[in-house]
Amino acid sequence: METFGTLVFLNGQAFLELEIGELVQLNNSFTVEDLNGQPITLNTEMAGKQVIIRKEVA
Repeated sequence: METFGTLVFLNGQAFLELEIGELVQLNNSFTVEDLNGQPITLNTEMAGKQVIIRKEVA
């Protein structure tokens, strides 16, 4: 599953903000990529950027 949204940080926690305004809390079960498909590290420098998340399936 892949989902597009904007990377935001609240109180040091990373979230993906969806177009409908919903926030998805990100954790180690997600892979976060830029729009070119390159993996990125979650840090506040990326806040406000459009990203893709992929849910890791066991």
